[in-house]
Amino acid sequence: MPTLEERIALLEDREAIRTVIANYCRGVDGKDEALFLSIWTEDARYLIGEPLGDHHGLAAIKEIVHGIWQVYPETHHFTTNEVIEVTGDTARCVSDVDCTATDAVSRATMIAATYYDDLVRVDGGWKIEQRRLTIYYMTPILDPWSSDPGSRIKLAAG
Repeated sequence: MPTLEERIALLEDREAIRTVIANYCRGVDGKDEALFLSIWTEDARYLIGEPLGDHHGLAAIKEIVHGIWQVYPETHHFTTNEVIEVTGDTARCVSDVDCTATDAVSRATMIAATYYDDLVRVDGGWKIEQRRLTIYYMTPILDPWSSDPGSRIKLAAG
């Protein structure tokens, strides 16, 4: 049976990993390059797959996030269902993501995927060493959409 200290350390590690996952979303959605890059190890692998490819190292990850920002100038990621397994200074996390986005020509897009993360403890904190995605769909919303956020709320007449 783990000691109380070991149980608390595990809870702290899991919460720190949840923060890394949240900072991924906040960094990409807020176009906060420093925050986004802070969650990765120097030699991280970002394995998005089609249509955006696989990227190795911080320079390549920085390049692809700037490409994503050009293709999707607005994104809103919502990550849920985290299952986190910590083993010493390494961890694995599986989580699901729903994302809405507006592309460069003002089309709304819905994206659903699962993230498979390998993390390592670095200088007392956690960083992603590898993120692999399984994308289930990345599809435009066919109802008219606008780049004007004020036009996006439609209440049903009742």
